Amino acid sequence: MSDAPSVSVIVPLHNGAGFIVETISCVLGQTHPDIEVLIVDDGSTDDGLDRVRPLRRDPRVSVAAKRWSGIADTRNAGLSLVDAASSYVLFLDQDDIIAPDLIETLFVLLSTHPEAVAAYAIADFIDADGRPLHPGAFAGGMRTRRTAVEGALRAIAPDSPATFCELFVSNPIYPPSGILIRKAALLEIGGFDPSYRVADDWDALVRLARLGPLIPLDEIKVGYRRHGANASGNTPLNVRETRAVWANTYYDPMNSREQRGALRDAWRALQRDKAMTKSEAAKASLRSGAPGRAMSQAVDALAHRVLFAPLRAWRTRNGSSMSLVVRAPAVTLPD
Repeated sequence: MSDAPSVSVIVPLHNGAGFIVETISCVLGQTHPDIEVLIVDDGSTDDGLDRVRPLRRDPRVSVAAKRWSGIADTRNAGLSLVDAASSYVLFLDQDDIIAPDLIETLFVLLSTHPEAVAAYAIADFIDADGRPLHPGAFAGGMRTRRTAVEGALRAIAPDSPATFCELFVSNPIYPPSGILIRKAALLEIGGFDPSYRVADDWDALVRLARLGPLIPLDEIKVGYRRHGANASGNTPLNVRETRAVWANTYYDPMNSREQRGALRDAWRALQRDKAMTKSEAAKASLRSGAPGRAMSQAVDALAHRVLFAPLRAWRTRNGSSMSLVVRAPAVTLPD
């Protein structure tokens, strides 16, 4: 290992005592030698902070703590603490695990794609005990990608670079645990937007993709742990924040003229696709003898056809990447 890290792994910790030691262990076992691990506790009320303190015996590990302020602020806090020599960052969720060669493989991939802002690997579900859960299901979803082409959403190959308009339509790159990002690009977009509770990573990826593509590694390298406490299971919150990403991106003054046109085309393709899906569902409901549900689905389909742009009311309070900077909350280094 050299004196200075080339990759900083940032691990936000909030009431994750049950998994955090296993998660950190998989980072310390990486084949890429030049890493630092920054664990940032976000006001936990369990004993997770006590469990990670002994890990500082490894000189690559640092632990910081702050008052609770949410996942985006915690990621920004970690970003503010990275070694100046580090060129890449990876944000590892407290309950996920990664293959021993994940960082090395993505590091090499990015070195051969200087135009790219990030590289990412495929994830698949594991359960609370780390065993495979519905093998291939989540990975298949990550590999099923679409983007707007000639007014319609078309499938694209899993090994195609992820681009701005594709990520605007939807986010196939999740969880963040498998994404290696150029630090300079992340600082250029201002880090993570704290007005999001669960979609801050998607929003950041869209803004990153404005600067360049994200290169996929079509191999499963991440164990995406599912258990009862997953924040991503909050459906109403996910709907609100999905709409916020759409509106914030669509109306962002950072968009070039070409990007504004591409976003208009992508939005209309997405709405046509949704309208078609709802129309087919309405026909199926009518055939099954559910006219009330069919009527509701038909009205929903019509709404998609006339929604020519995201509603401005969907935007979050920040609403523009121009206003974002890495404003990390105060942190302390625990004894």
